[in-house]
Amino acid sequence: MSLEVHRHPTASAFLGRAESWLLEAEDLNNLILSLSYAAAAEEAVHTAEAPTAEAPLFVTVERGGEVVGCAYRHPPHQLALTDMPAEAVEELARVVASAHPEVPAVLGGPDLARAFAAAWHRRTGAPSRRGTEQRLYRLDQVRPLLAPGRLRAATSEELPLATAWAEDFSRDAHMRFGPGAERVAGWVEVGCLRFWEDGGQPVSMAVAHGVTPRGIRIGYVYTPPEHRRRGYAGACVSEYSRRLLATGRAFCVLYADLSNPTTNTLYQRMGYRPVADVTDYHFF
Repeated sequence: MSLEVHRHPTASAFLGRAESWLLEAEDLNNLILSLSYAAAAEEAVHTAEAPTAEAPLFVTVERGGEVVGCAYRHPPHQLALTDMPAEAVEELARVVASAHPEVPAVLGGPDLARAFAAAWHRRTGAPSRRGTEQRLYRLDQVRPLLAPGRLRAATSEELPLATAWAEDFSRDAHMRFGPGAERVAGWVEVGCLRFWEDGGQPVSMAVAHGVTPRGIRIGYVYTPPEHRRRGYAGACVSEYSRRLLATGRAFCVLYADLSNPTTNTLYQRMGYRPVADVTDYHFF
């Protein structure tokens, strides 16, 4: 039975078609699910606004009327792929190129992302290079890691520091687009950006975002160089994870750069276990 690729006009329409399929692997699909929920919430607030050329892209891959894969992009960011049959990439590249002819990168499982990059080159002529290889981890029960200090929410007065650290994280992680000052301000406002503080001074940072019905994603884990190798990041993430689970979340997820064995070991020590690997390919 042949594959079909369908573009959906809104996040709500996309979720109406794909949500139940995505939730079958809620941890693995946290990124696309959480971004789609956020986009749907934004649509509900701005219903009177007409769609623009920079509107998000929502795509399902289907076989026999059943969803077998999804893709999502919010300009100017990269295209994100769920698992899907490899034979879908040619038609997917055509559909994506017709809507968003300039895509900076693709993120997905290593083989799938590589296959899409090749299909994108055939479709657009854009060459690619492999970017960061990451591992997605899931935590259901935390094993605390201890360090001097405490976890607390960042304050509005600390917004410049939080923004600078988010930029530093983005640079170190080779992210093409950082979160930006407005997004960081939103994190501080809702209280999801937390500092680990020692001696009255912030020494490490983590952000809990990417909310799905049962899970949540931790990201932007950053410790400035002068505070590293003291256990602050481990304490920050493990305590934040513990608190998130205590609020009723069934699990936490996070991504770790596979080129950094220290962080991968650290997360596994606190109870995070591997779910899947992902790789991005950058187009130029």
